[in-house]
Parts: sequence; structure tokens; C-alpha cells
Amino acid sequence: MKKILLAVIVPLWLLGCQEATEQPAQLLYTVESKPFSITVEAEGELEAASETVISAPTSARGAQTLAWIMPEYTQVKKGDVIARFDGSQLERRKRFSEFDKGKVAQDITVTDSDLTTRKSHLDSDKVIVSEEKHFAETFSVDDERIRSKLDILDQMQNVEYLNAKEAYFGWQTEQFSSSALGEMELLKLQSKQHESKIAMYNANLEGLEVIAPHDGLLTLSADWRGEKPKSGQALWPGQKIGGLPDISSLQAKLFVHEKEALGLAIGQKVEFTLLSNSDERFDGKITKVSPYPQSIRRGDPQKYYEIIASLDETPAHFKPGNKVLATVFVQENKQALLVPKHSVINDNNAFFVQVKDGSQFKRVKVELGQSNLSHTEVLTGLSPKQQIALVANKEL
Repeated sequence: MKKILLAVIVPLWLLGCQEATEQPAQLLYTVESKPFSITVEAEGELEAASETVISAPTSARGAQTLAWIMPEYTQVKKGDVIARFDGSQLERRKRFSEFDKGKVAQDITVTDSDLTTRKSHLDSDKVIVSEEKHFAETFSVDDERIRSKLDILDQMQNVEYLNAKEAYFGWQTEQFSSSALGEMELLKLQSKQHESKIAMYNANLEGLEVIAPHDGLLTLSADWRGEKPKSGQALWPGQKIGGLPDISSLQAKLFVHEKEALGLAIGQKVEFTLLSNSDERFDGKITKVSPYPQSIRRGDPQKYYEIIASLDETPAHFKPGNKVLATVFVQENKQALLVPKHSVINDNNAFFVQVKDGSQFKRVKVELGQSNLSHTEVLTGLSPKQQIALVANKEL
């Protein structure tokens, strides 16, 4: 019976000892001073630090259709045609304006003829009334011995009537002259408006070709959807088509996911490689960091910070548009007390770790410094060789 009990108790005791010896190795972490660095991964492309912008003609009103554009990365000469826009809509509008101008010219001719006729009739009526008045005044007889009083009164009323009629025709002539002048001025104004439109369309038709201002390497610009200009696309006046970059001075435009953008700042070192050749590594420095993240792909809700990095050197085979992968050194190697991020307890914006004290654990408040994706720097509260719970557990 004793042998049976020993056979059961001894294995259980050994198993308990094994668990007792293995458990601390699984639950404890020894705080040590280690080299600490923070790096952030980014991706992007090379671009010129300066370039001559090539844009759609600004003289047009409304969107214009791109009929043809030179292939990207073509070496152009000054005076070369880089892009040509479709002018069919402008030609159609020009013809409509010319037709409207012809209609107004015809209206001017008809109106002028009508006004001349009406003025002639008024002048004729005015002459007739004047002659009748002159005759009535010249040959009026007011002697009662010759004519009766009634005849004399009728004659006087006739003269007054002719005076009033003559005054009316004079007023009507003045009103006619004023209204005729207004009608003609309105028609002439309409004609000038159509002439102005035709001149504008002619200028727009002459500006349908985009000419290279100087020699250079043509690069095309992508819009917010990531699409580059192509034939058949509608472009707004002044919209950027591309550029003639100064390839002697390139920079890297990089994008960092907003969740990984830890402590980005101007002056930090950047190490990058071309996507087409990962064996070569080049150095640079951050010169600009965007103040807020934004989406960079259509339909992608993720947001990225844009950073610009200068290059310490520009090899001859570097071209604008080359894709690059980069590492940003937010914090280079330094000695620091490090603890795993998942061993830190956040309690009302105060940070604690669970330090082993004999067979128990006690909470110790700590002040944290910088963090990378796995570890956090402890500034105060801990000292080397202390052991803490590897995984934060409020029940310990």
C-alpha cells in the first residue's frame, strides 16, 4: 500500500516542481538597459524638387477634352507640342455665335430701313400740317362784313387745331428719334457681344495646343484617383497635366500610415531603396511633414501622412516616378530601460507595471518615454534587474 502511495505522490510532486520552475520563465520579464531605436516604414516615389508646371489652357470656359498627349518620360524640346485638346465644341459654339451675329446684322438692316420709312412718313405729315397751317393763317378772313361769325370761329378753331397737330408731330418726331436711337444701340451692343464671343473662341482655338516652354523630361501628374491624363479625358482650365522637372535635383515623396506615424519630425534620417533594385541603399533627411493625414487612393478609407525627404546624392539612373521603399529613423539607437508594451497597465491615464516582490506582485507607477511597435521606454519607476509581469493582469 505504501509503495502505491509513493508511486502516485512522487510524480505529482515532480510535476508541481516543474510547473513551479517553469512558470516564472513564462510570466516574468527582467528589466534591462538595451539599445533602443524607433523606425517607421514608408513608401512612395521620387519627384523633382522643382519643375515647370504644364497645365490645361486657362482661357477656356468649362472643361475641355484632351485629344492627344505625348507619352510620359519623353525628352521634349522647346516648342514641341506636348498636348492637344479637342476643338469641335469650340468650333460649334463659334459657328453659333457667327450665325447669331449675322441675324443681328440683318435685324440692324431691317430696323434701319423701317426707322427710315417711319421717319419719312412723320416728316411728310409734319410738312403737310405746316403747309395747311400756313395756308389757314395766310388766307383767313375775320371781317364780319364778309363772313359770318360762325365761319370766323370755325376758321380760328381750325388754325388752333393745326397748331396742336404740328406740335404733336414735333413731339412724335423727338420721341421717334429717341426710341430709334435706343433700338439701334441695343442691336449694335448685341453685335459687339457676339463679336467678343467669336474673338474669344478664336483665341481658345489657337490655344488648343500646349507647347513645351523649354527642353526637359515630360512627367504626367496623377489626379486624386491616381489616374494620369489620357486621350478623351475632360480637364478643367488650369488643371495640372504634368511638368518638366529639374532631374538634377530629386526628392522622395513618401507616405506613412497614420497608425505608424510615431514622432515624425523634420531632420530625421531616411534610408531608402528603389523598388526595382533593393540591393542599393541611399540616405536622406526629412524636410517636410504634412500636418494631417489624408486618403491617397480612391475608395480606400485608410489615411497617410505625406513626408518629403531630400537626397544626400542623386545617381544618374534616378528618374522622377521611380517607386521607393524607405525607413525613417525616428529614434536611433540609445541605451534605455525597456519593457514590453503589453506589460504596461493604463489606469486613468496613469501607467503601472506589476513588479515581482517575493512571491507576490505589487503595482509600481512608471513614467514612459518613447515607444516602438513592441517596446516602451521607462524613464522613472524601475531599475535594471527588476522582474515584472510579462503580461499585464489586474488580478495579480
